[in-house]
Amino acid sequence: MCACCLLLLLLLLLAWGPGAAGAPSAIIAQTLAPCYSADLQPASGRLISAVSCTVLLAVPPLNASAVVFWEYKNGPHEEIILKYYLNKPVNTAASYKNRTKFNETDFSLQMVLQRGDSGTYRFRTESQETDWFQLEVIEPLPAPEIVGNSSVKAGGSIKLVCNIPEGKADSYWWKKNGELLLGSDHFQFVRNNTLHIIEATMNDSGYYACVVRNKVSQNETSFLLRVQNAANMVLPVMMACVIVGSLIGVLVWCRRRGRFRHCVRRWRA
Repeated sequence: MCACCLLLLLLLLLAWGPGAAGAPSAIIAQTLAPCYSADLQPASGRLISAVSCTVLLAVPPLNASAVVFWEYKNGPHEEIILKYYLNKPVNTAASYKNRTKFNETDFSLQMVLQRGDSGTYRFRTESQETDWFQLEVIEPLPAPEIVGNSSVKAGGSIKLVCNIPEGKADSYWWKKNGELLLGSDHFQFVRNNTLHIIEATMNDSGYYACVVRNKVSQNETSFLLRVQNAANMVLPVMMACVIVGSLIGVLVWCRRRGRFRHCVRRWRA
């Protein structure tokens, strides 16, 4: 066997064997079901999850140690989540009590996420430590609100604005009667959350939905729009018969056209 091959084999044995005990290892994280608003696939290095979801942080097998730590870091802020001495009660930081579960067998950590949990996490023993794991925690989006006139006259322009009570959407889109709306001279989008309908017609009546999405959730709400005849159009003729006293026997017929009414009295025979 050539000298280069022997050297390569030696390097691989050092990398994979006991001599690599001090080398960093990776945390595997996963959002646990049920959590409709986040990806449930295991991830290495980085995970995106949602507020109120539970994540499981698992570590690879490490050398035995008398004490282990889970640590958190976000910028200059660093914190020890918990410290565990073998066969002794787990010492958990106050901000993580009642929402974490530590497994004393495999050293994994379950945590119910809150706002502010975004940052990096690490597991370490007295002699080994994992790489820092990046966790991004995002607020699921509530149902948006559509602001605009629900009843308008034909020929005018309509503006519907889609607002989110809290959180931030990465994308918006609009639908009409369940069908995706595409931009045109008639349907125009301003900053994605505002729909302009130019020179509305009766055909524009219907249900409009605003759909919002971020990395962990999607939500939508609908809005009924009615487009009516223009003000200068003649309304249908309405006839009304009013009996003015049965003893007198007078019939009054009125014809209404727009805002004007013309009445004709006739004596009943």
